[in-house]
Amino acid sequence: MPEASQTSLLPDSTAAPVRERLYVGTCSWAEKSFIKSDFYPRAIRRAEDRLRYYTTQFPTVEVDASYFALLPPAYSQKWAEATPPGFIMHAKAFGLFTGHGAQVQRLPPGFAALLPERLREAAEVRLGDVPEEFLNACWDHFRAFLDPLARAGKLGYVLFQLPPGATYSPAVLEAMLGWKRELAGRHLAVEFRNRDWARHPDAMEFLAREGLAYVMVDLPDLPRLMPALEAVTADWAVIRFHGRNRAGWGRTGASTEERYDYEYTVDELRPWAEIVERSAARVRRLFAMFNNHVRGNMARNARTFVSLLEGASEPA
Repeated sequence: MPEASQTSLLPDSTAAPVRERLYVGTCSWAEKSFIKSDFYPRAIRRAEDRLRYYTTQFPTVEVDASYFALLPPAYSQKWAEATPPGFIMHAKAFGLFTGHGAQVQRLPPGFAALLPERLREAAEVRLGDVPEEFLNACWDHFRAFLDPLARAGKLGYVLFQLPPGATYSPAVLEAMLGWKRELAGRHLAVEFRNRDWARHPDAMEFLAREGLAYVMVDLPDLPRLMPALEAVTADWAVIRFHGRNRAGWGRTGASTEERYDYEYTVDELRPWAEIVERSAARVRRLFAMFNNHVRGNMARNARTFVSLLEGASEPA
């Protein structure tokens, strides 16, 4: 792991024993290659049964599909009912909100009619292309999707993942304030992919001032990618493990499978366990989420990480 620099922008606060504040899980339960791995017993074939099985293995999971499409509230209602008390589901923000493209054909019924006529048949739209009426409808739909999980007490953070090309700028900081206004009262987590953000200490100060959680990332040590920075900027902390496949991340046009095909060693995870031990003392909840999904690596590494934490944790 690249040497982590430690930033503490919050006072120490311990509302519960450390072990009760640590959650380890994966960044999906339904990703295609994950389903094909050895994580799920062969007898489990239905989507709802996979989710129920997952909850017996981990206490938290990310909803990745909400990044690609505006999901209906019926989905989150079903998940809220299918998961046990105390289970936490995080949602990845709709890609349009963070500057990614949104596929027009995957929009909810009636949404394309809110677009300019020239865009209704387009493959995708981006934030600068859409009218305010359309964007407001997207936010309304996304909030409605989050509500069933929130009412059930199962909504975790909402992840805003910036594109790899998004660098530090006042415009992006202003966009974050917009996210906060749209999702008032929710826990927001912000993930930077571009190394430029590491060159601006005031970015962390901004997150701390606004109560936005900086997402600590584990990525390959490549010139353009965000390095490992130990920083706590809110009362919840988040770490996301993407693997260290240098060949996959370093090649333009690499597939998702090529980038996320990586299995961590125990020695690679051990420094992160130490970071968790330090960071957990300053937050109410800390989430360590594994995203190296190919061949089920994220589940195996998550279990290994739990073992490391259990071995490293001092009795509370």
